[in-house]
Amino acid sequence: MSVKSSQINATDLDFETISENIKTYLKGQDKFKDYDFEGSNLNVLIDMLAYAGHVSGLNTNIAASELFLDSAQIRKNVVSRAKDLGFVPASEKASGAQLEVKMSNIRKPDGTIPTANDMTMPRGHNFDTVYDGVTYNFVNTTSVVPTRDGLNFSYPTVDIVQGQYITDSFVFDSQIKNSKFVLSNARVDRSKLEVSVNSNGIVSKYTLSTEVSTITSSSRVFYAQENEEGFLEIYFGDDVLGKGLVDGDLISATYITVDDIHADGAKLFTMKDSINGFANATITTLSNASGGSEKEDIESIKFKATKFYTSQNRLVTLNDYKAKVSEYYPNADAVAVWGGEDNDPPEYGKVFISLKPQNSDYLSVAEKAEVQTKLNQLNMLTVRPEIVDAEIVKILLTTVFKYNTNDTTLSKGELETIVRNAIVNFDNTNLNNFDSIFRHSNLVKDIDASNTAILSNIANVRLRKRKQVNLSKSEGLVINFGNGFFHPHDGHNKASGGILTTTGFKVDGDTVNTYFFDDDGSGVVRRYSMQSGVRVFADLAAGTIDYTSGKISIDAIKFTSTVNSDTSIDFTVLPSSDDVVAIRGSLIDISVDDIKVSGEVDTISSGESSAGVGYNSTSTSSY
Repeated sequence: MSVKSSQINATDLDFETISENIKTYLKGQDKFKDYDFEGSNLNVLIDMLAYAGHVSGLNTNIAASELFLDSAQIRKNVVSRAKDLGFVPASEKASGAQLEVKMSNIRKPDGTIPTANDMTMPRGHNFDTVYDGVTYNFVNTTSVVPTRDGLNFSYPTVDIVQGQYITDSFVFDSQIKNSKFVLSNARVDRSKLEVSVNSNGIVSKYTLSTEVSTITSSSRVFYAQENEEGFLEIYFGDDVLGKGLVDGDLISATYITVDDIHADGAKLFTMKDSINGFANATITTLSNASGGSEKEDIESIKFKATKFYTSQNRLVTLNDYKAKVSEYYPNADAVAVWGGEDNDPPEYGKVFISLKPQNSDYLSVAEKAEVQTKLNQLNMLTVRPEIVDAEIVKILLTTVFKYNTNDTTLSKGELETIVRNAIVNFDNTNLNNFDSIFRHSNLVKDIDASNTAILSNIANVRLRKRKQVNLSKSEGLVINFGNGFFHPHDGHNKASGGILTTTGFKVDGDTVNTYFFDDDGSGVVRRYSMQSGVRVFADLAAGTIDYTSGKISIDAIKFTSTVNSDTSIDFTVLPSSDDVVAIRGSLIDISVDDIKVSGEVDTISSGESSAGVGYNSTSTSSY
């Protein structure tokens, strides 16, 4: 005999369960003991109650989830929870570039030559660039006084950022409690925000507070945070944590508005504004536009907020440095930190930090300096942080796959595109990060799985590393791949250059020949030129190559130019293993532009051959 309940189970929130629970409850009442609910008008009312209960329960669950950082899904709530931990999410960041500007034959209409001060380039001077068919505006961030040589004026270093300068003004009113001043533009690069206060005719600059432990009642600081609408708002101290404002103080906030699309990669710039009436300028790009990024996303906020809280605004452990660097440079795809004792060679008393920016391989000089300066304010006196470029090892991939024509209507070219896309996806998913490992078998598996017609594939691997050279003085080079090189025996492939190839360069004292490096198969690096298709060696002992450790050392040499436009030399080697490991500040990345994919019909499975007769095996090893 079943017992009917007169209570409703309040823990089940889906529609069907709520409806059944209501029916069970009503059947337990005396008035509805034998009532048939199915198909009755009362069933409609029950469904309405169930729907209302379902929506109410769902909203309650959502509201409860939004109270916690790890479960919140709405950005304003995530930002609010992060604020409780003292973490302020990164704002948009404008793309930046560095230029050299020269103006020649500058003479006033009266024949006089302007002074250097007359030709000062003011802050906010406009430049533009056309990138991917779109025109973007850039402005310089500081005024620049040129050097003058006769009629010529030179601006050796001009830092520009994408966007426009905007100034918002506010008046302080003490009657408004907890006054916060909201900037008028939603897309603001907080790192470029400048705030000043005019109090009774005296203008004082205020700085953005990032560390409250050093703030006194007289500190001229302001605070900035993202409000619920996603706009940046600023506020000031209370005469305890920072100097407070008084009625009538005029607040000026000057900042860069960031474009909806970043011009990262732009390298050709023109000057829009004239300087003292002169507009003819020759511009050399010292560093391409880079560093543009969007407002920090929800997942990044969740990840970094707890790390930030753990570090407690101090730099002691390697994780502390990693958390702070991620805060200072939110545009980083990856960050690596290691102690000087683990460096090669060891440098005790240092902490090395390597960053991989989005859409670029290296930080600009200005970006390095900015992060370095901020770290210096927090690190222990006995430890010196140093920002170094990421060591990027490019994987050069050549893939040959076999496919069954009976299992696909796709052409060879279409299958090759599918395989190439599989390789790119593998790279994006597994590599391009510090401490990553390229697992060759996993790539092969992904290629085989990219289409049912593909039966097998061979993916051959070579490694390439780019090394910048100094054209101003003679110096040696060290190229450390961190992975051993293929070396079956001494003298391997000596006649054809061993396992090392490089791009070309020229050296001091020879303006005619372009030189290259190779190895003799026994640990010695040679320098040669190609003459009538024959290697002519200029130096049979130009350096050493350690096949076990994967390190190449080039003796001191004065380079005068390189084939690569960025004054670098590419070193390409054959590794001892197809599995490649990243060490310390190294990144492993498949060179997408160098992927070579070739498909071949499997004649046996396709019915073109039997018993293996005439079968063309292209599955050859790199070795």
